[in-house]
Formats: sequence, structure tokens, C-alpha cells
Amino acid sequence: MAFFKHSKVVLVLLLSALAVYIGLLNLLDRMEWKTPSDGVSWIQTDRGVEVKSTEAFPPTTGRPLEKGDRLVSISGIPIRNLDEYIEILELLAETSPPASGVSYWVEKADSGTRVSYSLDLRLSSNTDVTDFLLGLVAFAYLGIGVFIFLSNWKAQGAFHFYLICLVAFSLFLYRYSGRIDAFDLFIYWFSVVALLLLPPLFLHFCCSFPKPLSLLGNTPLLNFLFYLPALCLVGLHLLWFSGSLQPYGLPRVERLGNLFDRIHLAHLIICFLLGTGALAYTRREASSSIHRLQMRWVTWGTLIGILPFACFYALPFLLGLRISPYMEVSLLGLILVPLSFGYAITKHRLTDVKMIFREGAAYVMASSALLGLYVGIVLLIGRAIQDFSPESGFMLFGLAALLVAFLFAPLKNRIQTQIDRYFYQEEYDYRQSLADFGQTLSSEIKLSSLTERISDRIRKTLNVVPVALFLREESQADLYRLHHSQDLPAREECLSVLEVPEEIFDDFDRELNPLFLLSSHPQVDGIRECFGAHHLHYLQPLRVHNRIIGFWALGKRLSGELLSSEDLDLMATLSGYAAIAIENALLYRSLEGKTSELAQLKAYSENVVKSITVGVLAVTPEGEITVWNTAMDAICGLERVAVLGKNLSEVFPPELVRTLRSVVEGPRWDVAQTSRLYKTYIQMPEGQGRLVNITLAPFVSQEDVVAGTLLVFDDITEKVQLENQLLQAEKLSSIGLLAAGIAHEINTPLTGVCSYTQMLLKETPPQDRRHEMLKKIEKQGFRASRIVESLLNLARVGDSDFQEVDVNSLMLETLSLLDHQFRANSIDVKLDLDPVLPSTLANGGKLQQVFMNLFLNAKDAMPEGGQLRVRTHCEDSQLVVKIEDTGTGISEEDIKRIYDPFFTTKELGKGTGLGLSVCYGIIQEHSGRITVTSRPGLGSAFRVQLPLKRVH
Repeated sequence: MAFFKHSKVVLVLLLSALAVYIGLLNLLDRMEWKTPSDGVSWIQTDRGVEVKSTEAFPPTTGRPLEKGDRLVSISGIPIRNLDEYIEILELLAETSPPASGVSYWVEKADSGTRVSYSLDLRLSSNTDVTDFLLGLVAFAYLGIGVFIFLSNWKAQGAFHFYLICLVAFSLFLYRYSGRIDAFDLFIYWFSVVALLLLPPLFLHFCCSFPKPLSLLGNTPLLNFLFYLPALCLVGLHLLWFSGSLQPYGLPRVERLGNLFDRIHLAHLIICFLLGTGALAYTRREASSSIHRLQMRWVTWGTLIGILPFACFYALPFLLGLRISPYMEVSLLGLILVPLSFGYAITKHRLTDVKMIFREGAAYVMASSALLGLYVGIVLLIGRAIQDFSPESGFMLFGLAALLVAFLFAPLKNRIQTQIDRYFYQEEYDYRQSLADFGQTLSSEIKLSSLTERISDRIRKTLNVVPVALFLREESQADLYRLHHSQDLPAREECLSVLEVPEEIFDDFDRELNPLFLLSSHPQVDGIRECFGAHHLHYLQPLRVHNRIIGFWALGKRLSGELLSSEDLDLMATLSGYAAIAIENALLYRSLEGKTSELAQLKAYSENVVKSITVGVLAVTPEGEITVWNTAMDAICGLERVAVLGKNLSEVFPPELVRTLRSVVEGPRWDVAQTSRLYKTYIQMPEGQGRLVNITLAPFVSQEDVVAGTLLVFDDITEKVQLENQLLQAEKLSSIGLLAAGIAHEINTPLTGVCSYTQMLLKETPPQDRRHEMLKKIEKQGFRASRIVESLLNLARVGDSDFQEVDVNSLMLETLSLLDHQFRANSIDVKLDLDPVLPSTLANGGKLQQVFMNLFLNAKDAMPEGGQLRVRTHCEDSQLVVKIEDTGTGISEEDIKRIYDPFFTTKELGKGTGLGLSVCYGIIQEHSGRITVTSRPGLGSAFRVQLPLKRVH
């Protein structure tokens, strides 16, 4: 059904646009095209082209032209018919200015002699006042037809009525210009077909609206008979125009053309009068009051529109009389025909005759009074001052017009008020206060007293009985229960609970009971029968945000009259306020219980958030803190009241904000998925430094919309301390023993070697070749001593405080420990250390542990040997260490997990998976960053960034 509706609407819009486009082209063509004229009216006869009259201007020289004179030639070119005459005139008119003194040879009717005439050609427009009047009528027809169809496309006969308006538009607007080209011929034939098609379309519509006449029935053969005369006339006109009837004594001459025009117009008038008679018959046979009102408007509107046109235009034209401009004004009356039909099809304000009369009376009385005032001012005061100042007359007219304009609106409203008081009498005060009454309903929250007040006011204001209110059941969408009623005979079972289909309100027409308009259906028929038995004729839905919560059911007035659109406007206005008030009353009752439930749930949620040991923080996309639990107070040393509403960057140090920003996409505080930051160091201005694991997750609202970010701070300071103690203990238990053994087993012989080497150096002169070898032995001995010392330092319990550290020296010391392993594995170490690299505050032992782990990982990644490149430099106030190898590399899947504890890609027994996790934690403690890039098969590059200086 939706497709059918849309396709029809598109078809109507396309046809209308095309018709308007063609009509405007034709109108512009007629306005631009200037028809050449020689001042003589010529007609086509059996003898040729003869003079009909010479009204415009006589020939410049010679004997006057007379009726019946035959045109022989123009400028020496023979003329046999009107078409050749028109072609010659158009050819001569192309000169600028148009030709003058054109030679005409004419055969006199009385003597048969040929006489030469000299005529001047002039150009005249094809448009006149009649064209603009017909154009006004045409656009009125089309506009009414399109508006009625688009607003009531389901109404009975809406599309048929649109076709009538479209054909009428073509008939009244399309006229050939005289160019005699393809477009002009198309316009000519289109107007001829429209003139012959409009009468049967109108007659067919009158015999089938709002339902087919009982006398005629509704068969396809009968429908075809409506259009049979028009088809015959179209065929006859086509034969005449093509010249096929000339052998039968019907040549294509102007006389026969005028005869065809009269036949077509007579066909139009006859069909329109027959249609008016059919409408009158339908009105007499109508069973319902609504149908009678429809047919009353249609019948009188058609009759008033057709009669002036038939009497003052069509009849004189049929009798061959000349049409005067006063007769052409009768064309405007044809606008009443589509207006009355459209009014009836939409059933708009059919019951408003009294209201229209009241408004019309107010306008007439106000206009008459002000017209009298205007005339009085102009006549009395104008004559008085004319003798003193004759030139002030124009100013007096202007002042009088301004006075009338200012007084019209208040005077009309005052008269309207008095007329309404006379008509409504005791109901007037109720009607005036109904809108104000509706606005006060929101203060009432008890449903029973609220509905009683509304029902009583409706009954007194509109003087209707009975009144009933039905409210929708929450359990079922289409179930409505009778909640309140006044003046109902009895509460019968059919009214207690109703199952009302949704389509009743989908196509709701506020001026009619929609149950009378729906097609037959068992459920709808039952409701219609029940409502009819209780004299309920009107439904007014109660809508809140396009949702039906119930409806009013109303009867007729006590006088038996139907409600006018003014009454229904009042009812619709009140229903808007009433629907909101009733909805508020229903919601108030449910909200009372939900409020306490919500309060309990909120308290429970707050207690849960407060009682958990991890810190919970929520921020908006703009970074504003909205949630801050008790654990966050302990972690950051700040109270909840002091931070709520502040921006994240105002509460946390810049280093922490930058760290958090590294996992947040874009300038807003939004994350698409859960992210984690391990062993992040927090140093608050008013608290101690803490080491935390931070989890960032999307904060999603009930509508599944990301409303910010949820941050969970897990304080692992004590846990890390315990882990460090455990690692230190393990290191002492393993490396300590090794260091002690080295001290006793290696240091003693190493000391002897170094001592004897020094003694030999003293005894060996520098010129001796053995002196150089002894120097190398001494150097290697001291180097071995440093290695032992490094192992002992690694075994000692280091101080956790930050001290000034030379990173270059730390790198060299660490590499010296692994020099033997690198050589054994054919690994070439390349150093690119910045000689002016400044020192930084750090824990040297922990940094050495980081570099040791990275070097060992690089060695393991190059089992067949390779190159290890170590670089240090400064970059944007950061100290950067880059360690690159040419090993096997790391896969893209493993890079995401290399910092996870116990994750390792080494064989069983060759790695615990804690190395990089410990490195990551140490770098985080130093407020630094560690990143990795890798290409499988080509190698990996670890980048460590440390701040140049830390302030505690």
C-alpha cells in the first residue's frame, strides 16, 4: 500500500510539473509570437481566400475592399488557401520594420475584375485579457486538484478529481499561437482533446461520487458509454483537420472550424448540466448527514459556477454573438466548481455553515461601517477643505485609507465577539475559558478528579451527550478500558474493555467518526455497532509525543446537530492539554514507587564503589571528573569533594597525563576498547609516590553511547616492593654465591697475576718486546678484576633512591659483563654513544638490570651471530637509548604481549617470561617509556626514553 501511495503521488507530481512546464512554454510562445496582420479579416471558402471584414485599418490606396472579394496574390505570389496566405505574411513580416505598401491583387466580388491594393503589415500580439482570465482559472483548477490529492489521496474519487483538474488546466491554458510548427500543432490537438475529454470525465465523476448512482449501476460498459461521444467527436475533428471530409462537402475552412467549436462547447455545457443533475439526485438519495452536506456543497458550487458561464459566455457564443469583455468575466465563476468538489472530497468544515456565516457577517459589517466612515471623511471633510486647499485632496484620501486600515481589525474583532455572544449565549463564557482551563490541568495529579473535571467542562462547553474516556492498558497495546463517562445509559459489557485497531487512529479525521470511514472488518464492525448503540459519534485521540494513551468518545449536541470545525478545534486543543495532564497523573503514581527504588539502588551502587579497594575514576569526553571513590583519596592524597568537576589535567601531574594520553585516541577522553598501563608511577604534589596499574575502559551509557572513560587504579606499591625483595633475595641466593666464589677463587690468583705482571714490567725495559705483552696482561687482569667487581655489585642489595647516573658509563659497564658471550656468539657490538650526554636522576642498579635484560634478549635472538648497535642521544628533553639487533625479530601478534608477566617465546627452561615485564615496570618507575619495533627475520629495535631530570 505504501508503494502504491508513493507511486501515485510521484505520478501526480510529475504530470502536474509537466503540464505546468508545457503550459508556461505555450504562454511564453504566444506572448513572444507576433502575428502579422494587414488589417483585413480573411476566411477560407470554396472559391479561395475571401474578405470577411476590414475592421482594423483600410488599404492605403485605391477602392476599398469589400466583403466577398477574393485574394489572388500577394507580391506576385498566388494565394490558394489560408495556409499560403499566413506563410506569405510571416515571410514578409521577417523584415524589420515589417513591410509596408505590400502589393495585393484582389478579384472584386461584384464585377470579377482584378484590382491592385497596397497594404501595410503590422504585428499584433496573440494574447488578450481572456488569455489571462483563462490562465487564472487553469492554475486554480490544477492547484486545487494537486492539493486535494496530496492531502486526501485515500479519499473517494481523489485521483479522478485530480484528472478533471489536470484536463481543465490543459483546456484553459493551452492555445495555439499561430506559428504552425510541431509544438504549436501539439498544443492545438492537446487543447482539442482536453475540451472533448473534460465533459465525460466530469459527468462520470458526478455519477460515481461519493458512490455510483443506483439508477445506473457500475459496469465497465456503462463507464465506456460516458466517453463514447467524446471519442466520436475527436475522430470527426481529426478527419476534418486532415482534409479527409472534403470530398463529402466538409472542407477545412474557418466556417466549419467555428461549427466544430460550437459543437464542442455544446457538448461541454450539456455534460456539465447533466452532471449537476446527477449531483442533485445523489443529494436527495443520501442516507447520512455527512453525505448530504457533501452533496449540498457540490451541487450548489457546481450550479453557481456553471450557470454564469453557460448564460453569459457559452450561449452567446453558440448563437454567433460577439463576446464582450464583461461576458469574459463569467469565466472566473468556473473556479467554484473545483473548490466545491475539493471541499466535499476532503469533508473539510462541512458543518461550519453557521460559523462561516458569523465570520462573513462580521467582515461585512466591519467593512460597511468603515466604508461609510471613509466616504463620510472624503465627502464631508473633503468638500469643507477643498475651497481652502484644493491640492490637499490626495493627502486626505491617504489619511482616510490609513485610518480605515488601523480600525478594521479591532472593529471586526469587536463585532465578531458580539455575534458569538448572540449565537452561543450561555455557552460563550465556557468556550472562552476552555483554553485557559486546559492550561491549568497540569496542576492536578489525581486521575479520577482530573478526568471528572475535563468531562464536565467538555459537556458544558460543547453541549454534547454522552461523554466517555477510554485509557490504554499497559499490558496490551490495542486494549482500551472505559475509565470515566457522563450520561451513558448503562455500562454495558461492550464498552467496558475495547480492542481498538491501530489503523483507526493512523488515518484519523478529526471532523468525522473514523469508524464510519473504515472498510468492513469483524472487529471494526463490532466497535461501530457498540458505539452507535450508545450514540457516540466522535473520537478524539489523546496523544503524547505521537503515542496514543487513550481517546474521548463524544455524542452529538443535545439539539441533534453535528459539531463544527470550531468545536472540534476547541476539543483538539483541550485534548492536547488533557493528554499531558493524564499522562502526568499516570506517571506520578508509578514514579513514586520507582523513586524509592532508585534511591535504594543509588545508595547500593555508591556503597559498592566506595567499598572496593581499587581506585575508580570516571571522566567525561572533555576530561571532567564525575566519579572519584574513597580508594582514590588514599592513592592520590586528594579528597573527593576537591576534585569532582575539575579537569583531569588540573588534578594529575603532566607526566601522568601524557602517559594516559598515549592510549587515548584523539583530543577527547574516549577509548574504543579496554587498555592497560602497567607499573605507572604517580607522584602527587600532596602525597607520596605510588606505583599503580591503570586500566582504561569505555564508559557506556544506557543508550549504548560512549559517555567518557572509566579509569581503574590498582595500587601495587607494596606488591612491587615485595616482588623486589623476593627478586633481590633470589639474586643474592644465586649470584651471591657465585660472587663469593669468584672473590675467593679468582681474586687471589688474579691478584698474584697482576702483582707479578707489575713486577716484571718494572724489570723489563720498554724497548724489550716482552714489555708490550706484559702491558696487555696487566690490562686484561684489571679488566677481569672489574668484571668480578661488577658481579659483586649486582649481588649487593641496592639503594632504591634515585641518584645521578651517567647512562653511557652504565652501558659500558653492562656490556663489559657480556663481552665474552658476545664474542662467543660472533656478535659484533657497535657503539654510538653521545659524548655530551648529560646525566639523569635514576636508580643505577635497576637501569643496569634493564639494559642487561635487553642485551641478553638480543644475544638470544642472534644464535648464528649478527650485529648489536647501541645508541644514546637527547631528544625533546628526553634521554634516549636505542638497542638494535639483526636477529630473528618478533611477530606482530607477540609484540602486543611481550610485557605481560610470564609470557615468553623461548624454549622451556630458558626463560621465565618476567624479564621484559620487570624492565617495563622499572622504566615506568622512572617516568619513562619503552617501545619496540620489529620486522620478523630482520631484527628488533628497543627504544628507552628517560627524563633528563626528576624532581621529588
